[in-house]
Amino acid sequence: MARISKKKLSEKVVDEIRHRMVAGDLNVGDKLPNQNVLSKEFGVSRTSLREAMNILDLLGVIEQKPGFGTVIRKKVPQINPEGLRPTLLADKKTTRELLEARLIIETGTVRLTAQNATDKQARALAVLVDEMQTCLDSSEFKKYSLVDLKFHNQIAALSKNRFLKEAFVSIKQHMELFITEHTTLLSYVLEDSQEHHHAICKAILAHDPERAAHEMEKHVIYLQGSFKMYNQVRG
Repeated sequence: MARISKKKLSEKVVDEIRHRMVAGDLNVGDKLPNQNVLSKEFGVSRTSLREAMNILDLLGVIEQKPGFGTVIRKKVPQINPEGLRPTLLADKKTTRELLEARLIIETGTVRLTAQNATDKQARALAVLVDEMQTCLDSSEFKKYSLVDLKFHNQIAALSKNRFLKEAFVSIKQHMELFITEHTTLLSYVLEDSQEHHHAICKAILAHDPERAAHEMEKHVIYLQGSFKMYNQVRG
């Protein structure tokens, strides 16, 4: 097989593995050759190959079993037309600023929501959290991301502060993209994220503004940490 071109070698390796799976040359359950063999086969360095393996591991495509080797667990997802370069997560500055904005805006909105929401409105938020849990249990990650955005959107709407709602609307489109990409690329962190949603909702149900703000702050800081981890894996 021809050597892989120089541009974004690790991503080219991932794309090649995807193509081989589509062609039927690789299948779920197959064991990959060791890294020495693969690096020679693809014509890339061990460093580029390790980065590709880290991406595949992050996506849940492979499982690296000590003493046995690397096994394919599922097909490589097509993240978007540009492969593994998400339009938002690849822009580190924009994503960092978005999460900073979320930390400020959402801790403010949730504080007011805990204070102003009626019991019926708070219970409606709890229904969304339960729906997210159902999606998570059945690995319906795309649906999960939609309900996740709806949950945060409802919190902003229930704050009953027009200016904070406007601030949320101004970042909503970027939030939607972040949540979708974060859910797709980092699905294994969703259990922790979901625990945060439960805690946020519980504080709103208790009409405890300070606790609600604290739980939201913890949630967004966790997202910041997962974003940093994603970038460390990508290199």
